[in-house]
Amino acid sequence: MTDVIYAIQVAIAVLISLWIYDRLAKRWTATLGDDVVTGKVTSVGYVASEGGGYISVSYAYSVKGTRFYGAFNPSIWGVDGVSWKTSMYEVEDRMREEYPKGYEVRVFYFRGSPVEHWLHKAPSKWAIFWKAVWLPLVILVLTYIPLMFISLLIYLQLR
Repeated sequence: MTDVIYAIQVAIAVLISLWIYDRLAKRWTATLGDDVVTGKVTSVGYVASEGGGYISVSYAYSVKGTRFYGAFNPSIWGVDGVSWKTSMYEVEDRMREEYPKGYEVRVFYFRGSPVEHWLHKAPSKWAIFWKAVWLPLVILVLTYIPLMFISLLIYLQLR
C-alpha cells in the first residue's frame, strides 16, 4: 500500500514541477520590460489600521481597452521634513504633493494577465520566479501532508 502512496507522491511532484515550469516560462518575458503602459494616480490617502496605519497611493492603467487598478505604499522616510514626530496627516499632505491626482506612473505588466504588474521598472528575475512558484508549492505541501499522514498510519498499523 505504501508503494501506491509513493507513486501518487511522485505523480503529484511531476505534475507540480511541470506546472511551475509552465508558469515560469509564460511570465519570463515580463523581465524584458516590453509590456509597459502609463498609469495615472487616482488618489492618495491614509489607511488607519490596528498597528498604526500607512499611506496608500492608488492608480489606474489600461491594457487593450480594459482598465485595471492598483495601489502601492510609498516609503515616507525619503521625503524632506518627515521625521518620527511628523503626524500621518502631515505625511499624507506631503504625499499628495509628491503624487498629485493624474501623476503618471510607469506600469510593467504580465502579458498573459495584466492584473499582475510592477511599478516604475520591469520585475526582477527573482520576482518572476517567486510569482510563478509560490502557489504550486503551497498546493504541493497541502497535498503531501494528508498522504504522509496516511503513510504514517499504514506504517504504524503494520507494527
